[in-house]
Amino acid sequence: MSALSWKRRIGLLSGMLPVAKPRKVILLYHTLGPAAPAVSVARFREQLEWLSANANLVTLDTLLTTTAGAALEVAFSFDDGYASLHDEVAPLLQQFGAIATVYLNSACIGESARQASDPGLGHYPDEQFLIWPEVQALAAAGWCIGSHGVEHLDLTAVTATVAAQQLAASKQEIAGRVGRDCRHFAYSWGRFSPQLQQQVKAAGYGSAASGLHGALRTDSDRYALPRIDIRADYELRDFISAVSGQWDYLGYKQRLWRAFA
Repeated sequence: MSALSWKRRIGLLSGMLPVAKPRKVILLYHTLGPAAPAVSVARFREQLEWLSANANLVTLDTLLTTTAGAALEVAFSFDDGYASLHDEVAPLLQQFGAIATVYLNSACIGESARQASDPGLGHYPDEQFLIWPEVQALAAAGWCIGSHGVEHLDLTAVTATVAAQQLAASKQEIAGRVGRDCRHFAYSWGRFSPQLQQQVKAAGYGSAASGLHGALRTDSDRYALPRIDIRADYELRDFISAVSGQWDYLGYKQRLWRAFA
């Protein structure tokens, strides 16, 4: 049985449990495209159509700083900084009155020529990255431009000095390019430690997004924000289950593994 089939089966059971309302959710994507692991444009549009009818689409800052104004509030986030954000994602979001947060690997963003992704560094395969004029256009459209480090490094596996350099240099580069402070960070592969959390805070970021599955709660750690990773193979029913809370057991499993790691 596939992993997705197991998610569905367990979700049927966990879905019998009550889900706290109002519910705030940060969705995690990387790119749109015709082949996995990218989410297809058609599926992303389908998800947007469902969200527009069933949720308030808000910014990350709104989600973090205000009381929920609806039963379900959703913010979009994209890691790495692929070209599809400018070419495909932004126009689609605009149709639904939404914007997103992008967490950039600043060294991958070129001046005028696109850089190719490197799967050996943890990038999605066969992708191209944004260029700085496109990043600036997204910022001008209201997007939040966050940091994902200079390179796509597991900052829990490098020295404290290297981690500090990655945090500071990417923050400075992004702020200089878009003309406003870079206040939000996302951990590569969602990996973090208490020491790294303290470094992120000391570097001047106001939040850090993790890979832990779940909804944002009033007691959520601002330096380990939960997100719901939307996979390419999710049908609309799976997307609804994940966003609505039927698959929140995935986060409980992740936290249990972290506790015993």
